[in-house]
Amino acid sequence: MTEAPSSTNVAAAPGPHAPEDSPPRRSLARLAALNAALALAYAVLGVLALRLILPPDFVSPIYPAAGLAVAAALRWGPAVLPGIALGGAAVSLTIGMERGHLDLLQPLLVAVGGALQAWLGAALARRWTGPHPPLCEPAELLRFLAATAGVACLVAPSIGVAALWLTSAIGPSQVASHWVGWWVGDAIGVLIGAPVSLALFGLPRRHWAPRRLSVALPLVVTCALLFAATRHVADNEEGRRRQAFELEATNALNTLADTLSMPLTALEANHSLLLVAPDISRADFERAHAERARAGGAVHAVGWAPLLRPQEVPAFERAAQADGYLNYRVFERRRPGDLPPDRDQLLPIRLIAPYARNRAAMGANIRSIPQARAAQDRAIATGQPAATESFPLSQDVGVTLMGVVVYRALYEGGSTEPRDATGRPRRPLGVAFATLRPEALLRGALPARASRLDYCLLDATPGGQRPLLAGDARCLQLPAALPSQSRELDFAGRAWRLVVYSPTGLPALEGSTALPFAIAGLTGTALLGLLLLTITGTTARVARRVEEARLRLRDSEERFRTIVEHAPIGVVSCDLQARPQEINPYFCQLLGMSVEQLKARSVMAITHPDDRAEDSRLGMALIRSELGRYSRIKRYIGAQGQVITVRATVSLLRDAQGQPYRLLGVVEDIGEQLRLAELERVHEAELAANRAKNEFLSRMSHELRTPLNAMLGFAQLLEADHDPILSPRQRGWLAQIQQSGWHLLQMIDDTLDLSRLDAGQLRVRIEHLDLEPIAADSLAMVESQRRRLGVSIEVELDSDACELRADATRLKQVLTNLLSNAVKYNRPGGRVWLRARRVGDSMVELSVADTGPGLSDAQKTQLFQPFNRLGREVGAIEGTGIGLVITQRLLALMDSQLQVDSAPDKGATFSFLLPVSSANQ
Repeated sequence: MTEAPSSTNVAAAPGPHAPEDSPPRRSLARLAALNAALALAYAVLGVLALRLILPPDFVSPIYPAAGLAVAAALRWGPAVLPGIALGGAAVSLTIGMERGHLDLLQPLLVAVGGALQAWLGAALARRWTGPHPPLCEPAELLRFLAATAGVACLVAPSIGVAALWLTSAIGPSQVASHWVGWWVGDAIGVLIGAPVSLALFGLPRRHWAPRRLSVALPLVVTCALLFAATRHVADNEEGRRRQAFELEATNALNTLADTLSMPLTALEANHSLLLVAPDISRADFERAHAERARAGGAVHAVGWAPLLRPQEVPAFERAAQADGYLNYRVFERRRPGDLPPDRDQLLPIRLIAPYARNRAAMGANIRSIPQARAAQDRAIATGQPAATESFPLSQDVGVTLMGVVVYRALYEGGSTEPRDATGRPRRPLGVAFATLRPEALLRGALPARASRLDYCLLDATPGGQRPLLAGDARCLQLPAALPSQSRELDFAGRAWRLVVYSPTGLPALEGSTALPFAIAGLTGTALLGLLLLTITGTTARVARRVEEARLRLRDSEERFRTIVEHAPIGVVSCDLQARPQEINPYFCQLLGMSVEQLKARSVMAITHPDDRAEDSRLGMALIRSELGRYSRIKRYIGAQGQVITVRATVSLLRDAQGQPYRLLGVVEDIGEQLRLAELERVHEAELAANRAKNEFLSRMSHELRTPLNAMLGFAQLLEADHDPILSPRQRGWLAQIQQSGWHLLQMIDDTLDLSRLDAGQLRVRIEHLDLEPIAADSLAMVESQRRRLGVSIEVELDSDACELRADATRLKQVLTNLLSNAVKYNRPGGRVWLRARRVGDSMVELSVADTGPGLSDAQKTQLFQPFNRLGREVGAIEGTGIGLVITQRLLALMDSQLQVDSAPDKGATFSFLLPVSSANQ
């Protein structure tokens, strides 16, 4: 009736040297105690449930032990399956002993079925609803019931009913009805017992413990009341059924008693016939008894046995042969248990009818049969019919049925009395007899034995060796639970007892209401349990959500309070007369007053006098609902008399009836914003001035280039014109003109580039480049300068670092600027290195190093400031101070960065990284 899943801790057996109180042994002890308690609870619930067995199929409509088992398996796992199995076996053994049907296979299979059902139900419940389902959601509850009451409850009925059938407790025709009844009982038991059990020990406890009063108690009380009501209905029906049984049993007893009187009637007829015709012939005898002793009649045989002395036997045999009994002989049966022959008297059978089935008894000396001799002596002594104890009949060979013979003596003179009028005994002539087989006789009387009534005939005469005359041997010890009726009979001097009983219990009545009443009530109770689970689950779910909402609201209030108390804005709540009621710390800090100081004043008192009239007007408009809210810039007077400019936003709060209740003001100090706005205005002015400067420089550079180009052109013409040839002195002047012109042109180009970079108008085009020609062009640009200053340049370009990605023009400009500075700011006879090397797999490092005076840390911090020559403005070295700035910004456009490594008197190294051409990676 149940099942179980996987679960928690099954303790391992302790080692051989583990101390007696070791944790594994304590765990095993707790597990054993748990299984014992579960087995006891299961057995008690099972036995109590089977007290409610109802017709017509005599099954219990509820088996709450199945619910207990599945709940326990769900809670503790397979570790409790032994307890479930023991409880199931105990229930089966108890019921089997009560019904007198004890077969060890039945409790064994029932125990296995109950444990398997519990395991399967818990396993499916875990799979479909989780390891410890709280059963709060309707969908979860339906999945749980489908697993435990629907699928799992098919196991125990299948195995249990098979056990009942295998042990012959039920017949094949009862299998289907018992299976359905068992399944219904287990299913309803799970529907009711599982929620009650889970409320007692289910997990999680926070979900199940509160349901002890809301679910378990109502279900237990409802089941108890329903049990009592069903028991009352069942008792009433049992009374009707018992009355019906007693009526039917009384009729059966009357029929059987009447049937048993028929052999006595046949004996009296035979006795009367022999009284009238003591010398009757065989033919007349058989004709007289043809109807009464026909095959299948009430008696098996009727006959006559005369009393002879041994010397009369030969003449007696000849007379019998002459009467038609050819080969007639008087003989002794000589069967086990027969008495030795009586030397004085013989009692051979002379006449018998019907002859065909009794011919084997002809001539048998019935005085040698111990059971018969006692009855014969009693019949001769009393003159009344005397019945034998049951014994194997003389005419039966190979037949196991027992027979009973009833004798009545005949005396000389045709008298029926054993003594004459003077009291002297009369000489007996012989005995008339009637033979019956009780089993066959009664079977014919109650052919419906295969239905719901059975019978047995017992010989209760003291000293009897074979008490069972007819019927089933179990009639000797009928179980008290089986309904029965008996009747004592005096059958020809023997005490017989007729017993009629119902082997299947009291009969079912048409229109039985107990089982439908119980099933309907229990189904209603189960639905009540489902409703309570749903309601409590919904209540718990709503309570949980309410609690979560309450916590969220509390957190929200805490966050709001924290925000209000720590927000960099003032929040003040006033009554309709503008008196502060609630003030946040920032508002106090803004005005430099305490909460008490502010609450002692009205808002108008701390408002600048020039702003009060407008505040009053807007506040009244707000109260009259002419405005939803208003926002304005106003001034407060602080504690020290300082003027504080703020942006105040005021809204109206209403009470539950919609009436104006509070004025809520949010105050933002905008003094800093005003200062920032002023700074922003100044910044915009500076940007505009810078744009104007750049525009001016751009225009002036273009204006200067035109006359400068003309001047340089004419100087070149003078240098090239040899007619007349210029004097050396004039040539020196011309060289000074050209040098100054070219220097001025370079300054103009640099200024234009810087201006374009500032304006974001300079663009680069990245492409695959070969470094060597670009480096050669850059070296050529500084060659004349290098020769003039006596500086040597060494080029070290690694072979794997000559293909890269950059803008060719701007890279050439960068290298030229760096090389020019390295030559220009070097010492006489100094050295310059142009290097290119591979860095990693994807980058090339280009560097220009010199042996010049180097840079101090202070100079390095000012290195990239436009027009800053780092103190070399007064020297003979020409320059503008913007070359490195342009170089740095050009490299930034090519996603690179100029690095400087320098120290005083140790020269300087300028380096940057460019990506390797993809073809060379």
